[in-house]
Amino acid sequence: MTLEQPSQSLDSLAPAIGLRIKQARKDKNLSQKDLVGERFSKSYISSIERGKITPSLKALDYIARRSGVSVVFLLTGLEPGQTLQISGNKLESEDTPSRSDLLLLEARILREQGQSDAARILLQSKIKPRQLNTEQLKLYHYTLARLYIDLHDSEAALVELEVARDLAEKTNDYETLAKVRHLMGGVYMFQNKPVQAIEQLRNALQSIEAGLVKDFQFQLGVYSNLGILNYQLGDKEEAISMYREALIIAENAASQEKSASMYWSLSQNYRDNGNYSNSKTYALKSLALYEWATVSRALPQLRAGFGVIMLEAKRFEEAEEQFNEALKLAALYSDLEGLTYANLNLTELYLEQGQTQKARQFSDEMLKHLDSVDLTTRGQAYSNRGSLLAALEDNEGAVQYFELALEVLSNSPSKELLSKVYFRFAGVLRNMGNTDRAAEMYDLAFRHLN
Repeated sequence: MTLEQPSQSLDSLAPAIGLRIKQARKDKNLSQKDLVGERFSKSYISSIERGKITPSLKALDYIARRSGVSVVFLLTGLEPGQTLQISGNKLESEDTPSRSDLLLLEARILREQGQSDAARILLQSKIKPRQLNTEQLKLYHYTLARLYIDLHDSEAALVELEVARDLAEKTNDYETLAKVRHLMGGVYMFQNKPVQAIEQLRNALQSIEAGLVKDFQFQLGVYSNLGILNYQLGDKEEAISMYREALIIAENAASQEKSASMYWSLSQNYRDNGNYSNSKTYALKSLALYEWATVSRALPQLRAGFGVIMLEAKRFEEAEEQFNEALKLAALYSDLEGLTYANLNLTELYLEQGQTQKARQFSDEMLKHLDSVDLTTRGQAYSNRGSLLAALEDNEGAVQYFELALEVLSNSPSKELLSKVYFRFAGVLRNMGNTDRAAEMYDLAFRHLN
């Protein structure tokens, strides 16, 4: 069993989970369509209620909130404070494997809900690792690592990942080992240690090339992160190669939604004709493809990253194509952060080509959704705006935006980005004749490179 697969004991709970969902729905006087809204089809919730399929973590959380009960109730049939029972038999121990499976699942659901610290506390207070079997132990340490990453505690994450790695190696679980290495690579990227990161990710890539890992989200993550790292290390050709592979995966995912719809229609037809075996087969295929299709949301980010490499290589037409595609996709998915970043990149592109009026058009769009982006992107946007205003000879406005950028980025872990902003600001100050402050900015720029 790999980390992403549910355990046998949880799969066996599907009929009980279905009955509890049906009970909670009826208690609220909701129809199946009322319960799922526009999120899922009526046939999907019907299959869940009949115990034919087990809902995903996200689906279970959504259904619980819509039906006004807790996820724990749907899993166990019990409310907080009651003694946990499974299949009518009271558990003699607080730490049986079945209870541990449920707690591990609950922690993953809490993480999906954005409650990473609550999930960490749950795992560390309710589970005794020494009473877990090997499969549970791998999932325990891997889940804790992801929670620590969410909480920006990279050192604690690495400790947990090293334990998960050792367990995976001892059990010859190559898929889990690859996923652990991928996550370790991400942690090293966060710590600004590209050499250690690329070593882990290349090991993960070998697992993909050997056919050991079929998970498309894993493959996408490995290729895109290797693209970023190779770009940072100056190997632009390898970076381009990795980005192209990531784009192929994401574009294939985008095309899967149509196939998923077709499979779902086939499932409905077989059900209507009484062929429940084929109905279930095509329903499961449809669900798998819908999960695959969610990765297409990464396309705007991938195209933007690929465009940046093309811009650095002075391949302006290719950069423009990628940035415009990123803009269209971000608009399609109502991705405000993606829209901001695409407009930022197009501003940068046209500034580089001296097309200031066209750059201003995209810069104005970039400023509209700054409240929806993280501080790093916001700092980049302010710096970008400062460069534009300097090109338009609005030096006073340029200075204001560069100062905003430095204020926002003051605690940024990216020294390279800060150095770039200092260099740009220094150039503007030098052109204004403010040589003393320009020298100060140049000094800070060089310090952040070391």
